[in-house]
Amino acid sequence: MKNTKLVGKDLILTGALTALMFVIYMIISIAMSFAGPVTNVFYPPVVSVVNGIVMMLLLAKVPKLGALSIAGIIQGLLSFLVGAFWTVGTGLIVGALLADFLIIGKNEISTKKMIAAYSVFSGIFTFGAIAPMNLLREAFMELTLRNGVSQEYVDGLVRMTQWPMLTIIIIAGFVGGFIGGLLGLKVLKKHFVKAGLVQA
Repeated sequence: MKNTKLVGKDLILTGALTALMFVIYMIISIAMSFAGPVTNVFYPPVVSVVNGIVMMLLLAKVPKLGALSIAGIIQGLLSFLVGAFWTVGTGLIVGALLADFLIIGKNEISTKKMIAAYSVFSGIFTFGAIAPMNLLREAFMELTLRNGVSQEYVDGLVRMTQWPMLTIIIIAGFVGGFIGGLLGLKVLKKHFVKAGLVQA
């Protein structure tokens, strides 16, 4: 199957599924933040696993260059609107653009490309969400404290993102995307069959 230009119904479906992914993202991130700093820093990989099902559905229904980019850009802009640290939205947008244009591309699309693209997207998203706790520590702490988070909680986040734990979390982001992609492929196999991307 060759990629073609996105049409109106593609944009509507992409927008709807992206909204669902963002809702899932918010629910998981809030729930894991309530559980404490230890679980909070691992929310991006968990989000990536769960959202893998929705993303694979999106890419099966809209197997075209640009669908992943739009999904990432929308989620990134929404993250800015809800007051997330600026690198979260940046990671979502940059990750989506790189994965879409460098991996999915304009040629024939396949489930392997989809999973690889989603893994890269998830890894860069994780880096953008978690790395600032270490690499941009002062700016991150200032914003988080201003948002009403306690000093003790912020200190816990900073401690959890010291090397080599930060590397482990980022790797977990890529792995979470890979697992989410495989899970999505398994759960939504009939959609891939219908799209001609896998054999029945």
